[in-house]
Amino acid sequence: MRVLFTPHVEHYTIGLAQELSKYVHLTVLTTKHLDANVNQLVVNIPIPHFKGFAKWMIFRFSPLLRYDIIHANTSQEGYFSRQFDRLVVTEHGFIDLKIVEKSELQYYLRELNALRRLHEIGVPVVTISNYSAKMLRELDGVRAYKVIYHGLLEDFLSSRPKRYAFDKRELRILWVSRLVHVKEPFILLEALARIRNKINFKAIIRGEGPLAIDIKRYIAKNDLVGKVFLKARVPFKKLPELYNSCDIYIHTCSREAFGFSVLEAMGSGLPVITPDSGGAYEVAGEAALTFKSHDPSDLAEKILLLAHDAQLYEKLSRRSIERARKFTWKKAALEYLQIYKEIA
Repeated sequence: MRVLFTPHVEHYTIGLAQELSKYVHLTVLTTKHLDANVNQLVVNIPIPHFKGFAKWMIFRFSPLLRYDIIHANTSQEGYFSRQFDRLVVTEHGFIDLKIVEKSELQYYLRELNALRRLHEIGVPVVTISNYSAKMLRELDGVRAYKVIYHGLLEDFLSSRPKRYAFDKRELRILWVSRLVHVKEPFILLEALARIRNKINFKAIIRGEGPLAIDIKRYIAKNDLVGKVFLKARVPFKKLPELYNSCDIYIHTCSREAFGFSVLEAMGSGLPVITPDSGGAYEVAGEAALTFKSHDPSDLAEKILLLAHDAQLYEKLSRRSIERARKFTWKKAALEYLQIYKEIA
């Protein structure tokens, strides 16, 4: 079976493509070379804005390349291919036009239009959590064909849990996401402002986005300079080092479709704190310490609880690793393979 596959975020693309390649002849159609052991069709044309166009044109005329399955990771790509009888689409979330950034509104309007058309045609739309499936149905009028969880690369899987050690040093807190309103970074910042004089901590906010300037202003205004640090994008291969350098992971988005960073943090043995709603809550399960969504005061209390309770900290670290081990790319690949067989 020959499969043409479009990329998404790096962890997903590498993890799923490498595993699927054990069962099918898979080609990743990409505009940049991936550091992965997979067959790649790299559209590398040194003309601004032309690489993406060239990639889409190859996708459109894929029948000439005789692929049995087209696996698109956006609905727009899938609809553009016009290969509806051999198409699988993974929708990596849901679309709520009320909360998208203005700069991204047109993109999501096109994505929603394509998604609904594919659903009407009968193309199988896979999504990545039960929460995402629920929101797709309620907000977008789309019933997911199947929910398939992401896996976790072994690079992120620790062999032993963390030990409580910050009774004599600072507590290192990590938050990873895009700096946009829907990710709710100010819930974290408000919680940190509440505890800045109660414990010794260092918080790293890793991400980029339009809220970066506002976040820097908040840090300065609320006496968090020297405690909270903005860190630019880290190369994917360096991410395990970042997780391993920290003590706890905090996720604030209450409407996350999945929460890759939560899974990566758990695999690294970090106790995780998540909101009590959304896909991140679903992924973390009972391994997480939860706080009331949108409530920085409750989040602050949960941080203090972990900081002062060594037994709880080490128990949650063990639970994180145990939970993360349940998410494998082999399991995900076999579920996708079953869908491929149903279509082909």
